[in-house]
Amino acid sequence: MYPVFVFFLFVLVASPGYAQIYKWVDENGKVHFSDRKDHRIEQEEVRVKPGVSKWSRFDIDIKTVNVELTDEENQQIVDGVNNVYEFFDRVMSFDMYRTVPVNILIFKGKAEYQNYLIQNNRGNSIASYGLYIPSEHQIVVYIREDRIFTFKTIKHEVSHAVVDTIIPYAPAWLNEGLAEQMEMLERDGSGLYFERHPENQWVVARAREQGRLADIEQFLKLPSDKWRHSDASGSGSLRAQSGQFVYFLLSTPTRRNFVVRLMHNFNRGDRTLSYYLVDDNYLGGVNMLSSDWNRWLFDQGEWNIRL
Repeated sequence: MYPVFVFFLFVLVASPGYAQIYKWVDENGKVHFSDRKDHRIEQEEVRVKPGVSKWSRFDIDIKTVNVELTDEENQQIVDGVNNVYEFFDRVMSFDMYRTVPVNILIFKGKAEYQNYLIQNNRGNSIASYGLYIPSEHQIVVYIREDRIFTFKTIKHEVSHAVVDTIIPYAPAWLNEGLAEQMEMLERDGSGLYFERHPENQWVVARAREQGRLADIEQFLKLPSDKWRHSDASGSGSLRAQSGQFVYFLLSTPTRRNFVVRLMHNFNRGDRTLSYYLVDDNYLGGVNMLSSDWNRWLFDQGEWNIRL
């Protein structure tokens, strides 16, 4: 079993010194790993040097209709899409080379975008900023006044394309939460990192103050169809909560490892309600997860999450 533990250690840490990882053996001889120091038990600090990523970039097909992109904007889109693919490949441990890269169609304005959706029997999505069309493996967007938001929407929809292709049974909260966070995925000389999503942070804080924020048990038990219905109605804050909840889960190596296990369960075709999978896989179950989430809501940790 030792190679299995080593594999998960590589998932737990993104760079040397990023987080302290502790190992201990319980009374039954089972080996445990955590990013928390527990003075009640004898733990050994583990130092792991992760291997160099072998990620190779995809060539991304971008088409525009009555709109021109600068070379810099075109490169920004290509980089953003590849960052999302690399996140799922390197951080989430999925083989992205089994996934067909998306093609991107960009319209000049909202009216042209909506007409295209209607012509392709997607009229129920005309209020959106962008859409992933599985049959064409295509992402369709339109240029907004501030183009940076268009580029964020593309990354959002790329995430949906990935999840639709390799994790079709992922619950709606996880699918949408990942997409919300991909909007904030960036890269610098040290690698991939997430910035905090300011709009989602504000919506969740306001919902919490007003007593409208769903508790975690209710949140995880909500079936995907009801989640989508509530989100489409625009009456709740589920989308923002999903984004912030995924940000919280990705914010430490241990919880990030938990997300990897959860996603691979769904990748294998597990259709168990996410509440029960979370209760089985999160250390301490849903009660501990709820407690960790509520504590995190007070300060929300660092502004950036290094991957």
